[in-house]
Amino acid sequence: MCFNASLAKKAEILEKLFNAVIDIRELRNIYFKSAFTLPYWPVLKAEESRHFQFLQWGLIPYWEKNMEMAKKIRFKTFNARLETLNEKPSYRHPSDNKRCLIVVDGYFEWKEVNGKKYPYHLYMPNKQPFLLAGIWDRWVNKENNDIFETFSVVTTKAEGTAAEIHNTKKRMPFILDNENISMWMDKDKKFKDIKEKLVPAWRELQAHPVSRLLTSRTKETNVPEVQRRLGIPSLF
Repeated sequence: MCFNASLAKKAEILEKLFNAVIDIRELRNIYFKSAFTLPYWPVLKAEESRHFQFLQWGLIPYWEKNMEMAKKIRFKTFNARLETLNEKPSYRHPSDNKRCLIVVDGYFEWKEVNGKKYPYHLYMPNKQPFLLAGIWDRWVNKENNDIFETFSVVTTKAEGTAAEIHNTKKRMPFILDNENISMWMDKDKKFKDIKEKLVPAWRELQAHPVSRLLTSRTKETNVPEVQRRLGIPSLF
């Protein structure tokens, strides 16, 4: 699963790494954000891969009938399982026609030890930004013609460090390397044509335990302290 992520990098770093322009007026340091707050996040669409756009986390399918139903479904679509991506009604259309890249510099998961759960921050070496497979959709509220562009993070079976941390459900976001990025963003290929060729890039993932500040309901959680290494021995 992937319900919590981070992205605390300057615009020029993202633009240089991914050869895409980002609007600095919309970019904010994200040390920790939960999908349940429906945050806007920088995303690269397959058809517009040279310009980051800010879409809202929690996919609303284009066919949803009204705002009441849209509000309900988006809390169930933060993640989309790769294994059934072209089978689920909410994801079938975007899996072929609206694939995207979601940029992060880390994400958060919980490791269960002796019945207790401990939060961890997972990231690449030097906390270099990396890309997750995503799907997006555009929904129009017919009551007022408001347009919502939203996304879901594609997940897969956890491997390596990710499996050590998320040791109950053993899921992880689908991390893309350069070869997979090309396949994922190829508008001429249907999902069924690339599904078996996609291999997540997980081998360089690193992790360390962090404090439970990220679960606080009274303190600000989008602060650098939320990523600070916590000394918890013997969890690996």
